[in-house]
Amino acid sequence: MSKLSKSNSSGDVRGFKVEENGPTGNFPGSLIDVEDSFGVEVPKYGEIGVYENKDVTRFLFAYNANGKTYLVQSWEMTQSASERSALYKLLNQMKGEPPKFDGDYDYVDEIGQTVQITVGSKVSKKGTPYNYISSVAPLMEELAHKAPKLSDVEVPGGRRVPLDDDSASPFSMEAA
Repeated sequence: MSKLSKSNSSGDVRGFKVEENGPTGNFPGSLIDVEDSFGVEVPKYGEIGVYENKDVTRFLFAYNANGKTYLVQSWEMTQSASERSALYKLLNQMKGEPPKFDGDYDYVDEIGQTVQITVGSKVSKKGTPYNYISSVAPLMEELAHKAPKLSDVEVPGGRRVPLDDDSASPFSMEAA
């Protein structure tokens, strides 16, 4: 289960602290960790100056380039099963099929899944460069060995989701 953090201020910095930006492009990658935040006060869409509390999540991916492993995190997504939600769309891209939110599905179970990620680079309004995930797709089976192994990646600030003993083994392409 994820480490949960409660925040009631839109000024709080949430997510993973990624220190080094890696190269941009297409890479075999792996979903390494998930961070959930509950009761976060965020601006309400379409209503200036109005805030609402939402439960949000971020995914942390790892990829190898130039002999090193780099980290890149997803944008903050509302925990929603709506087909229009960013979380639903990301999971759909990762799995190559719509996720089945049937009451038993937990997106945390996707940790360890290998994916093809496209990494881009931007500069924040404050002038800080950062990498972002431009797109995600299922990884071809023959490239799965090129994705980072879960056990080889250190998560900044520690894992939010503890690993089972089985999760430390090399990644495999599993049918959803």
